[in-house]
Amino acid sequence: MKIICSKDELLKGIQIAQLAISSKTNLPILANFLLETHKDKIKMAATDLEIGIKCYIKGEIVKKGSISVPARKFIDIVKELPEDETHINVKDNQISITNGKAKFSITGLSSEEFPVLPEFTQKEYIEINAALLKEMIQKTVFAVSRDESRYVLNGIYFMIEENRMKMVATDGRRLCFITKEISNLIAKKEKIEIIVPSKALNELKNLLNTVADEKEKKIKMAISENQIIFKIDETILISRLIEGRFPNYEQVIPSSSKMKVKINVQQLFKSTRRVAVLTNERSNSVKYILDNNKIKILANTVGLGEAEDEINIDYDKEQMEIAYNPNYVMDILKNIDTQEIYLELNEPLSPGVIKPVENKEYLCVIMPMKI
Repeated sequence: MKIICSKDELLKGIQIAQLAISSKTNLPILANFLLETHKDKIKMAATDLEIGIKCYIKGEIVKKGSISVPARKFIDIVKELPEDETHINVKDNQISITNGKAKFSITGLSSEEFPVLPEFTQKEYIEINAALLKEMIQKTVFAVSRDESRYVLNGIYFMIEENRMKMVATDGRRLCFITKEISNLIAKKEKIEIIVPSKALNELKNLLNTVADEKEKKIKMAISENQIIFKIDETILISRLIEGRFPNYEQVIPSSSKMKVKINVQQLFKSTRRVAVLTNERSNSVKYILDNNKIKILANTVGLGEAEDEINIDYDKEQMEIAYNPNYVMDILKNIDTQEIYLELNEPLSPGVIKPVENKEYLCVIMPMKI
């Protein structure tokens, strides 16, 4: 194989493909990029067997071929190259990299050892705005469970039907739900229900950060029996799906509330963060007391100290005390894009609901802690 490529194009490919490189693996091939000629372009790919990413960059194909390149060393070399053309020549798994007077030689592995990643050849697919999908991921993925024994909660539940998409994530202590109506989302009428691993969606979100005009960009999604494929321009991300049945999330969302309080997002976030300074891992709860048009935020940790803050609100009902993990509250508030939220409550040990004001498409349920 012999190719000529600019440093900028190589860096662009590296930036995308390295999202799928595994930092811990017993298989040497998974620590490598696949570098391969594909028609008049150069394909770069990586996988950790859970997700796979491949992209196509511009370059001159002098001689067709493929090689598996040690990812970390290749990244280090390309970053240090001058801005001239880069010539890459492969012979017997030996990779020669030349740019101006700089020359490198590293040993690769046969491309035949590299796992096969599927192409995006599906005739039926879902098309969605990139910025919209990124928003839906960002507003739910933080609530995914990290407990591997609860594997069905290690991903986001997608429900797609006609022109509506819903996404739900929960770790058993909090739940985030978002729904969006999207014109001409899918041609087929049958309902799609899948669980996509959070790792794939986090990497997809990272990938979308590299898209300059994401507000106008469209993403194609193709779903098979056990895989989902996302295609953005010349980049493809492949992920396995999580097998199993997602819990009935609708049972967790309270159907009504006794109290509904409007609170400024930034005031609540800053007060919670302030008070949470005097919590620790063993005593990680903050108390919220609603009374007499105020909400007091308190923390009391044995051996550490006490903290208190206060926010003015419109509340004239009986006193209500409830405690939450402050990190859960702040995670939710960081992803609210309105100035105010509604806090909906029933009893001190009943789930609370946080909703953006004037936005019925997003809500979060948070389980209280014992006071």
